[in-house]
Amino acid sequence: MHYPPAPSQASIRTILPLAFVTGVSMAAMDLYLPAVPALQAGMGISVPMAQATIAVYLAGLAGAQLLWGELLNRLGPRRSIEIGLGLLALTSLGCALAPNIETLLVMRLLQGVAAAAATVVAPTVVRATLSDADVVRGIAAISMVEAIVPAAGPVIGAAMLRVVDWRGTFWVLAALALLVLPWVVKIAPRKLPGLNLAHDASYAAILRNRSFLRLAASHALCIGALLTFLASAPQLLQHTLGLGTAAFALLQVLGVSAFMLGATQSGRLAARLGHARVVQWGCAVQVLACALALGVTLVWKQPPYAVVVAYWVSFCGALAIRGPATFGDALALPPAQMGRATALLILVLLAAGSVGTQLVAPFMGHADSAAPLFGGVLLMLLASAALVWRYPAVPKMGAAAAA
Repeated sequence: MHYPPAPSQASIRTILPLAFVTGVSMAAMDLYLPAVPALQAGMGISVPMAQATIAVYLAGLAGAQLLWGELLNRLGPRRSIEIGLGLLALTSLGCALAPNIETLLVMRLLQGVAAAAATVVAPTVVRATLSDADVVRGIAAISMVEAIVPAAGPVIGAAMLRVVDWRGTFWVLAALALLVLPWVVKIAPRKLPGLNLAHDASYAAILRNRSFLRLAASHALCIGALLTFLASAPQLLQHTLGLGTAAFALLQVLGVSAFMLGATQSGRLAARLGHARVVQWGCAVQVLACALALGVTLVWKQPPYAVVVAYWVSFCGALAIRGPATFGDALALPPAQMGRATALLILVLLAAGSVGTQLVAPFMGHADSAAPLFGGVLLMLLASAALVWRYPAVPKMGAAAAA
């Protein structure tokens, strides 16, 4: 029996700091969330104004994707992550010292811009510097962090508020950014391996690549399905099914656990079965799980909680297995295009979740059935699967190819 090779020490030394810097950047959102009520009380501001500190951060995060894609191409990964983490530390200090809400809003906007650096640089460095066998492992490790931080961040943030005020959250973020800076700079290359500046790196050239478009659109639709369900789940569980908040918390714990389990196996499965088969099987599991949930809903109108849990666990586990391969293969591009392509892909993922949520929301507001939610999600998953059922041709990339 053939077993895929274990990740090399060199790949582990690359993956760990990139995963960690991704977690630090995400903590600027999730570690801060429990502090919002304390901020409101401490500054004597309204609830909408306190919530605006979240909105401006997300605006900076989304709006800066293309900016960091451009800087990555011009300055290289090392300088880009130096600037990003340095700005994250400075803006965190600015938030901690903000004398009024206006200053805090400006600092939070810039903090979102700074946090976007890791979302672009980390997957680009993984794709450009690791072998094809290790790329899926690297993207899976980053994905695990992206699953853990939203779950653990608010818990840690709430615990911190027992000993510090809301400003203490930002002091911790500044310290984390400064601590991880030398670690990630040590492994980030000055320029991407195999970089040829004569190669057409324009967005037009990237968008002419049909393989990129199909893989990016498939992954975006899958993430859109994820975020659509996640945003609608509290309404589904509490209003449609009449369950308490504990039901949503348990659903989240089980979903994150399934994702983490799948992510630990995604690299091994991709190396053993091939990227195409792993992605296609993951699509099939998601479509089947959602179709079954929709079928039960159409029969009983209100699906049992166990059916909702079974769907979500199946979806998250399959996403963890198919997601890293899809993401990595979408970025199998000439090094000159990788930075902009990563930024474009992340921006599309954020947009897909927002659009999907808004399309389903009107139906959820008045429905006493889960059918609109599962029906909308199923359409996205079917479209996602259709785009990769005949898998696009993906060139060999990574360290070996670059050499």
